Amino acid sequence: MKFTDKDSYSLPVVLAVGLHVAVLVGGAIIAGLTQSAPEPPKRPPIVNATIIDVSDTVIGQREAEERRAADAAVKAQQEAKRKAQEEAKRQAEKAALEKQKREAEVTRQKQEQARQKAEAERKAAIEKQKAAEEKARQQRIAKEKQAAEEKARQERIAKEKKAAEEKARQEAERKRKQELERQKAAELERKRRAEEQARQEAERRKRAEEAVQKAVAEEEARRREVEAGQMVQSISGLINQRITNAWIRPPSARNGMKTLLRINFLPNGEVADVQVLKGSGNGTFDKYAVDAVYKVGRIEELADIESYIFERNFRQVDLLFNPQDLRN
Repeated sequence: MKFTDKDSYSLPVVLAVGLHVAVLVGGAIIAGLTQSAPEPPKRPPIVNATIIDVSDTVIGQREAEERRAADAAVKAQQEAKRKAQEEAKRQAEKAALEKQKREAEVTRQKQEQARQKAEAERKAAIEKQKAAEEKARQQRIAKEKQAAEEKARQERIAKEKKAAEEKARQEAERKRKQELERQKAAELERKRRAEEQARQEAERRKRAEEAVQKAVAEEEARRREVEAGQMVQSISGLINQRITNAWIRPPSARNGMKTLLRINFLPNGEVADVQVLKGSGNGTFDKYAVDAVYKVGRIEELADIESYIFERNFRQVDLLFNPQDLRN
């Protein structure tokens, strides 16, 4: 329900008029009742004054009720008006929002149409550019193909010419190499013959030198062998003589007794050890012979001979001990 300004003022007016009418009617009724009553006997006037609160009377209460009803009505009208204004404002805002949305939608649609148009134009331009590029590419491919075919033809001609020149060069090179090989073979044969002659001559000289060296070496070996033999005999006799001189004749020794001793010497001539390889049959004779060797102890002359002579002849010496001055 919608209230106007006129409606908001007419209700209080009606209520106020009604209230005044009620007061007037009530006053008339009270006045009539007062006139029809019999006059009381005259008495001395007594004035009794009572203060009555209008609000405690029926009329006052009624007026208060009416005022409250009017105030409530006014408040209700004001609340209704406020709600109506708020509703109107909300409806106006809603309408403005709807209008704004419609305008935004129209703007969006126009923008979308413009975008679609621009996109269509862009695609058309791209397609046009692609077509132009494809045409240019086809033309370029055709030109490149033509250029490639011409280049291949030129290369084929050049290759054939080069092959012919290479064949002629190879033939000339083959002949030149054959001549070089022939000359080289002849030179190698000449060198081989010269080297063979030189080798044979060198071998002849080498054989002659080797023969001379061999003869000299053999002579030297014979000389050294003779000297070594003489030295071995001399030192062997020396060893035998010194052992005999160091030997003490045992009482049981008899003529014909002999014992075979094996003596091991060190390079400085010292006796390392002595073994009896074959005894004389007389233990005392054999023991005295071994004692004589240990008594000698060292043959100094062995330290002065060459090592190969020592190793071959005196590293291990087998000595037949056979004194000749024994009794029968």
